[in-house]
Amino acid sequence: MTIPRDFPVSLAFPPQGHFTQPYLALPCLKAWLETGGFRDVEQLDLSIEAYDHFLSPSYLERAATRVRERLPLAEFEERDELPYRDMAAFRAAAETAVSAAEVARRVEQAKRIVRGPESFDPDLYIPAMRTLYQGLRIVSAAHFPASLTPHNFTTGYSIDRSSEVLRATLDGDQNPFLAFFQNQVMPRLLARRPRVLGLSVIYGSQLIPALTLGRMVKAALPECHITAGGGFLAYIGEKLMNAAGVEECLDSIIFHEGEAPLLALCEALRAGHDLADVGSLTWFEGRGAERRTRVNPPAHPVCLEDAPAPNFDGLPLDKYFSSELALPYDLNRGCYFGECTFCTLPTVIGPGYRTRSATRIVDHVVELKQRYQCSHFSFVTDCMPPGMIADLPQELIAREADIKWWCDARIERKAYDEGGARLLYESGCRKLLFGFETATPRLLKMMKKGQSLDAVSAVARSCNDAGISVTFYCMVGFPSETREEARATLQFLRDMAGIVREVSLQTFHIDEVAQTYREPEKFGIQILDDEGADLQLYHDYTSESGMTQEEAAEMFEELMAGMREFLPLFAGDNILYFMQKSHYFLHLARGTTPDEFARQCFERAERSMPAGAHGSLAVRAGVRTQALPFDYQAVLETLASPLAQAARPDFLTGRFVTSAEDQAAARLAPLGREARVLVYHGAQAEFMTLRPDGLMVLEALRAAGNLAGLQAGIDSEGPGGRGARLALDNFAGDLHRLGLVEMGSPN
Repeated sequence: MTIPRDFPVSLAFPPQGHFTQPYLALPCLKAWLETGGFRDVEQLDLSIEAYDHFLSPSYLERAATRVRERLPLAEFEERDELPYRDMAAFRAAAETAVSAAEVARRVEQAKRIVRGPESFDPDLYIPAMRTLYQGLRIVSAAHFPASLTPHNFTTGYSIDRSSEVLRATLDGDQNPFLAFFQNQVMPRLLARRPRVLGLSVIYGSQLIPALTLGRMVKAALPECHITAGGGFLAYIGEKLMNAAGVEECLDSIIFHEGEAPLLALCEALRAGHDLADVGSLTWFEGRGAERRTRVNPPAHPVCLEDAPAPNFDGLPLDKYFSSELALPYDLNRGCYFGECTFCTLPTVIGPGYRTRSATRIVDHVVELKQRYQCSHFSFVTDCMPPGMIADLPQELIAREADIKWWCDARIERKAYDEGGARLLYESGCRKLLFGFETATPRLLKMMKKGQSLDAVSAVARSCNDAGISVTFYCMVGFPSETREEARATLQFLRDMAGIVREVSLQTFHIDEVAQTYREPEKFGIQILDDEGADLQLYHDYTSESGMTQEEAAEMFEELMAGMREFLPLFAGDNILYFMQKSHYFLHLARGTTPDEFARQCFERAERSMPAGAHGSLAVRAGVRTQALPFDYQAVLETLASPLAQAARPDFLTGRFVTSAEDQAAARLAPLGREARVLVYHGAQAEFMTLRPDGLMVLEALRAAGNLAGLQAGIDSEGPGGRGARLALDNFAGDLHRLGLVEMGSPN
């Protein structure tokens, strides 16, 4: 039965998610609802819409004005020292003051480069990406201490505490999405008047924005039922639904797999039925003092083989920051292995492990390729089962699907032998990401990884020999790991240089679903609970042996520094290819081999180091300067210390470590006054610092037109003239290496 169009449904992916490709949740839900008869289903990727809105000249200009009002740089001028607690604010004010005008001027060009064929030119791509990153730093500074990046969104409010989360939904100073929703989203929703609004909350970074939008819609459209679901809520949803005040933002939460429960919810609401029969739904019954939370039994899992292909219609596919889309598609759900003691995904994705046949997968891939003119795919899977490692490539080849793809994988020595790897490459596989974790057999056994280092090496070599780029997931700080064991992992990776191209390194975290939390005694740890954190998912801990959490954070920095020495993609700003989810893969998909890409990274590094004091050297256009009372570089170094990083919301979890801010303030020394000049090189989107006398030379060079003109004013035969000429030439060479000056046409 087709449902009349008087029951509109809106599905929204709230900020913040990565901006290179669409997420899979909404397209799967839309396809399922339409199969069930609901035809008026819209999907909104509000995350990519917000990024596009914030990264615009008009918004950045307004943000810069807001920074000058909230973080006036002049306030730092009269100080004799800069304490740790004020360093982040000083950095935000200084960077905005010197860069905002150039970033606003260049941001549209940067978006065009990243979204177009010019992105394959690293000399254009890297400055463009840096411009986008700096644009988001300006947005963040306008809402300080909030931070919005391509990978995260945090505020000064802890997402471990429901009271703070709910306050953040009302705080326009720290929450940029309040104004964005009010001005850019609510007018559309008010005109549409959906009967159901579904919010997909995959990450902790989305919690505050999702509840912000939910609160607005509930106030403006009380007849609209607001439900939420997604991976992050599978962890904390039960706690959230028991928190006071959440009923002002949500009506229900769907746990785990959402297709069948969302369809049942829409059908019940359409018919005016009670919600007690909607599987996997937790919902509010009654209001005010009569409100109670109802928990329904789990729904039956859907049969993936019968599920429709995801429907991406209506998403702004031209807005993602990528030259070509890599559409996501789920091969299976859950994990066929499901034993790793630190992993929780098999539990929260639920219910159970299921897969599609290779034939059905290729049916859908071919359909999606034709429908969206897209030949690149990101296959969503915790790990591809051994049988599919052979079946899927064979089906792709037999059907002449002609696609390029990448996915996560598990070390399976027999499946990824020489022949298996060649078959994968022939089918279009260009990148595989393996769960390696550590080079210490003792720890692998504690993790229940079920793999040996010999198997890891053999699989990586087979894939690399076939032309597939290999990425390792790696972990530092697993309970009882020592510094020596972590360094052994670094050495193993160093020995695999040229075979392993990327390493996704993380510090170990304990969450409430993993075995490490449920059975801490097996791992020699004691969990430290925070009684005031009613939404707490991740926990601090103490360990009987091995590194402390602080030592693990220090070791993380040591490993990253080491990997920059032997991983070309990690050297300098080449790491931007790694940080953007699919950008390196797109180079592989167009025929560049991993070795060729590594050579390009080295060549660019060599080209970026020009030197010499040629007479035609002139100050580049877009170079801006700002005098500062404190050393900007010293501020960066302090804020990069493990102590300071622990005091900020964690990159992966978004949580605050208890008392970390006080510890950092007590142990990190303040900076004394030291005059410096912050320089922003707009064409390369880079910051650098000079001493005041260096600025004098830069300005003199600008006034003279070029180095030859400045040299002409020096009497090299007079007293001290030769030394002055030599000093000028040496400094001009330094400016050339920094990229602040460039060679022009000689006079």
